[in-house]
Amino acid sequence: MVNSSPSVYSNGTNGIKTAHLRLYAPCAGGIKYLLAQSPDTEHLVPDVQEAEWEVVGTKKDVKLYKEVAKPPEKLNKTRGIGIIKAPTDFVASVIADDYEAWDDTIKELRVLNSERDPDTGALVEIIWTRYCLQVPLLKDRDFVYREVTQQLPGGVHIIFGQSITPEEEAQCTDVPHPASVIRGEMGASGWVIAPAEGGQHSNVTYVALTDLKGQFPQVLVNQYSTDVPLTVNDVRKVVTAKLKAQAKQAAKGCA
Repeated sequence: MVNSSPSVYSNGTNGIKTAHLRLYAPCAGGIKYLLAQSPDTEHLVPDVQEAEWEVVGTKKDVKLYKEVAKPPEKLNKTRGIGIIKAPTDFVASVIADDYEAWDDTIKELRVLNSERDPDTGALVEIIWTRYCLQVPLLKDRDFVYREVTQQLPGGVHIIFGQSITPEEEAQCTDVPHPASVIRGEMGASGWVIAPAEGGQHSNVTYVALTDLKGQFPQVLVNQYSTDVPLTVNDVRKVVTAKLKAQAKQAAKGCA
């Protein structure tokens, strides 16, 4: 994972700092939006408003929210908030490195470019991902997006993603264009992983802003609003399994 930002901060809540927040500059606006959607980091960006979330309910210990796009806006918004009983470093590493274990809709993923931002230490990657919607007769979707992974002081991790522009995509080499796959759009989306319980647990907020393009029955839109925020629980299951495996291995070593 990335190193903490070298910025100097004034005191904030939960040990997280507020002043002089330094973020990866080209995506700073989108990252601030993401931070504003988390109860743990909204105080870092007082000038950014939280979305007008509608409560869907609570399922599998994850609070579910949605904001259905109203024309002319096309991005449907979903949010899931839950606790994972593991430190933020561990949770962030599972999200970044074990995506095939917690997201079975990913059919293929390629990192097209990867670099480290010298000002913030953030890892910045251009990624192409193909998803199977797992619904009969619906074509796969793919996305080309910039992903920014950064650790903030106080132990907060952010993993931010947003589609790149057509002009940026034209400058990339080796971008796949599979036949019969529809290119979707990703708005300011991602993960905020904040420490809880003295750093032993993590408060996790997952936000997804997507336009899958094409026509979808309302029943699928409603299902999407419930299923996507539950990704928090999918990550939780992988984290729990890995911790149990580590504990079992450690016990064998002590035997």
